[in-house]
Amino acid sequence: MSDGCYGEFGIVKIIKGPYKGRFGYYDDDDGRAIVYLGDMFDGVDYILINHNYITNDYTVNDLQERSNEIGRTLWIHDNEAEKYQLLAEKTMIDQELLALHEKYLDNKKLEGIKVFLSHSSLDKRKVVTVALDLQERGIDTWLDAYDILPGESIVDKINDGLTNSNFILLFLSKNSVKSNWVKKEWESMLWDEINTGKTKIIPIKLDDCEIPKILQTKKYIDFSYDYNSGLFLLVDALKRYIQK
Repeated sequence: MSDGCYGEFGIVKIIKGPYKGRFGYYDDDDGRAIVYLGDMFDGVDYILINHNYITNDYTVNDLQERSNEIGRTLWIHDNEAEKYQLLAEKTMIDQELLALHEKYLDNKKLEGIKVFLSHSSLDKRKVVTVALDLQERGIDTWLDAYDILPGESIVDKINDGLTNSNFILLFLSKNSVKSNWVKKEWESMLWDEINTGKTKIIPIKLDDCEIPKILQTKKYIDFSYDYNSGLFLLVDALKRYIQK
């Protein structure tokens, strides 16, 4: 999840060759990269691969999509050795995703940007993915799934989150445009934006939904077509805003 992979042991994505699309563990160098097709301690096979065939510049969404892909196809393979390799790869990916969730809770990053993620609960999985990727890129986030503890007042905590955030990321979807709760969140921030003249709300389009009329003059970031491109544009916009 950082630029380059040389000398940085850990999970890499294979981007070229017969293993393209798979994830492995980059362990060492022997002229070519030594990549285990799963956790190296699980006794899985390794491959020797050119360095320009691998990268550690990937997103949480890439990991989740690969894990889901393996889950859908794992049991249709007749070859037991191939099944074991795929299961080892999925286990490695799922362990990494779990570690990222734990890191989110233990290491909230502060780089001068704090964003509130307003969304429908039906879109929770997608939004959590975005939150994890933002945290990895040094942007502090407020997300109800992590920032409201059992027993706490939901309304009070949401108000605190909105008050202490620089921006509200409004995740627009067929689910959220129907949600009165989501509407209350972004409407309160919209008045702050009007009064201060500073951008407060950044719409993010998750699917082919109808954008509320009052927000139609705003440029949105489209995550519905290409997640990684949307993430790049979002991080770039946030950092440019904070530098103004």
